[in-house]
Amino acid sequence: MLRILRGVGWALLVLAVLVWTLSRFWPLPPAQREQVRWLEDVRPLPGKDGFALLWTLPFDGLDRAQREAALAEDVRHWQVDPAPDRTDSVLAATHPEVKVDSQGYCRSTGESCLAKVRADTAQFRAAHAGHEGLHERLDALADADRFDTPFLPSGSPGIYPWPRYQTLMDASGVHALAFVRGDVPAALAGSCRSVQVGRRLMRGGNALIDSMIGAAMVRANVYLLAEMLAELPPGQVLPAACESALQPMEAAEQSLCRAMQGEFAMSRAAIDASLQQTGAVLMLDREHTLGRFALNLGWACDPAATRLLVADQPVATGSVRSRDFSCLSNRVGCVLSDIAAPTYRSYAARSQDVAALLRLLGAQRWLRQQADAPEQALQRLPAQWRSSTRTPVLSADGRHLQVPRREADMLDGSEPVLSVPL
Repeated sequence: MLRILRGVGWALLVLAVLVWTLSRFWPLPPAQREQVRWLEDVRPLPGKDGFALLWTLPFDGLDRAQREAALAEDVRHWQVDPAPDRTDSVLAATHPEVKVDSQGYCRSTGESCLAKVRADTAQFRAAHAGHEGLHERLDALADADRFDTPFLPSGSPGIYPWPRYQTLMDASGVHALAFVRGDVPAALAGSCRSVQVGRRLMRGGNALIDSMIGAAMVRANVYLLAEMLAELPPGQVLPAACESALQPMEAAEQSLCRAMQGEFAMSRAAIDASLQQTGAVLMLDREHTLGRFALNLGWACDPAATRLLVADQPVATGSVRSRDFSCLSNRVGCVLSDIAAPTYRSYAARSQDVAALLRLLGAQRWLRQQADAPEQALQRLPAQWRSSTRTPVLSADGRHLQVPRREADMLDGSEPVLSVPL
């Protein structure tokens, strides 16, 4: 009897090893292979790189060469010790850092920034005291075409240092303050330059957070511009900086492909780091885990997504649907990919809403210059300020122009419409 039980035990062990082996070598579906290929096909963007300035943004008194040298030293430190919590530059030990007050800038949710400044102008003025150098650097960021981080996640736990993104929002408050003080040209030009920075960051960053921070910058400054223009004469001439900044967004600017490629690179680095741990290889398979992460991220690089962005149609985000046979030897990878799946659902809609908000601002400017009633004028709104799925309409009280908001996860309590005042 003991011999029979021992034989059954060995048979079960052999069966388990066989099943594990078959699961480990189970072929990756062609669709996943294609999405992995899309996500690994990272193509460099042309133009001026502004990452050194972005990285050293809080520090005064440095020229371009000094900023690039400081970044290079920070990268060397990172390569020696890629700690996930490393955020400070070597400059922090030798240069004072400009501190940004979160009460001193405009929000990206559409609340009235001008009303906020007028309610406590002294507080806003104090929040920006000593920030002149920072504001000059924020303006200079608009001349950058891309922001390529040299903190590549290869060999690291998958998380690399971020710039002090909060600093980017400081400019919106000083633009609002300039308008309240009566310096209209500076307020308009500065807001348009900040919109330009946000647009460049959306398109030219390396990670999803770059795109989201860029989108927040665009929203905050477009809402502010809409407020300011509503208080100015309809024929107000805009500064030259607004010419390109307020043009409708192309599909490439709304696309999250480059951002998702960055997310994929971080996931790949995290997987590689995990595989260095003893025994991890038994429950974590690199190829299949990357394939499952590609299902979560690859939709952004699908050529079909570009066509939907052009048409302002909702972009269907992909995600892993169920466990498959490969999960028997990849339990850790399957759990990780399942956890990450819901995270990305609202981001595509968010970038499309930014494009819709820019069109809405253009529609506001055009509509206010028409001689007839808004209801009649809207019927001949130029095509560049509307889409086939979202045409601006008047609010119930006739005081605002609005289109439906596409992002569903409005955790900040925002209204289900994008709205600008007339």
